[in-house]
Amino acid sequence: MNSRHAFVLDVNKCTGCHACEVACRIANGWPANQSWREVHTFNELHVPGVELVHLSLACNHCHDAPCMEQCPALAYYRDPVTNAVLINAEACLGCGYCAWVCPYGAPKLDAENGVMTKCTLCNDKVRQGGRPACVTSCPTGALEWREVAEAELTQEVPGFAQARTDPSIRVVGVREERRVPAQATPPAQPPWRALRDRITPLITLTHEWPLAVFTLVVAVLVGWLAAHQWGGPRPDWRVFLASGVVGMGLSAAHLGRSRRAWRAPLHVGRSWLSREVVLFSAFLGLGTAVLAWAPVALWPGRLAVVLGAMLLLAVDRVYGVTRVRGGAAWHSAHVLGTGLLLAAVWARVDLLVLLVGSLKFIFYLLRQAGRHRQNLAASLGLTVPRLGFLAAGVGGILANGFSPASLALILAGEMIDRGLYYHELEIPTPASRQLDELAARPQAQGS
Repeated sequence: MNSRHAFVLDVNKCTGCHACEVACRIANGWPANQSWREVHTFNELHVPGVELVHLSLACNHCHDAPCMEQCPALAYYRDPVTNAVLINAEACLGCGYCAWVCPYGAPKLDAENGVMTKCTLCNDKVRQGGRPACVTSCPTGALEWREVAEAELTQEVPGFAQARTDPSIRVVGVREERRVPAQATPPAQPPWRALRDRITPLITLTHEWPLAVFTLVVAVLVGWLAAHQWGGPRPDWRVFLASGVVGMGLSAAHLGRSRRAWRAPLHVGRSWLSREVVLFSAFLGLGTAVLAWAPVALWPGRLAVVLGAMLLLAVDRVYGVTRVRGGAAWHSAHVLGTGLLLAAVWARVDLLVLLVGSLKFIFYLLRQAGRHRQNLAASLGLTVPRLGFLAAGVGGILANGFSPASLALILAGEMIDRGLYYHELEIPTPASRQLDELAARPQAQGS
């Protein structure tokens, strides 16, 4: 039977003392408020009838590591002796995408140096036959580093993602005696909003606004060029190129190490972020050439539109690791829909304008209805202009034909929705998964 070294965490022995966190912090020189290893407590409110569990997690050095697979700069590598997944700080862009794709919340941003960092497995010590500092500091033996059978499975524990990453960790599940004793009187409703607000989001509009602008610019450029190929107005190639360059500059400025942006296309074979970069460069270059020199009917223009459609798919696919609580898989702000709507507007295909505009309207309402049930819906101060601009723009085009005013209304609505998209996006983490699971327990609904 095959075996390998892995962490073994027995949650029945873990007391939540945080000694593993402190040891990690000391061993790696982190400040007092940071650590590569974190202890997540499930049911810290002691809801009766629900287990009380402490989950100690750092990087699990997965055999199918999504951080390695999706890093656009090829900054991740594996130690052939210990199988530790490590980061080459000299290659990292600081884009943060590895933190998005990791289901265990392992990669952290080193804001001072603009690069990503994470648990190294105390690799030098393990290479010499030692054990990680977090393991040697555990006073109850809840956390071990030892040989395990590859067939041994991790048991289900609140907050631990059952992802297809083949992590080098085995978790021993909860025994019945870990449940908090039941009460005769139902407990009060837990302060769900306060608990949510304690979770630091990995995506915020305040931080991601350059990407919000960039992705909207991408949709506009693709829609504009596609409309031209359908017989719509010909964009000025200088405006087209300048808009793309500005968008690219905003995207690069978002990186922790923007001077290393040239590394972003290096992992095009696996990383959706690399594919987005390559497709955008190819689309912008070919589209500019078509507009500057080639007649409308030549195949380069059609190829540029195909590249643009692939680019929009890639942009939306980059965000495939995120979720919108209360929302479905399709979001009204997805750039593929925005690009198609704008192409139909510029090309004056009224039936397509009505179809796509109606779908966006419906998707928005359905999402906000789902979020309203969780007290998360957008305010009327955003919903009314978002839907009003869309309806007025589409209605104006259907009633009176194309006009710059109708186009401006539609663009204004799309800008609001794109901003809401980044506000609503969430990256699932161990802490948020624990809270989701607690909220799903009937015992936690209170009186």
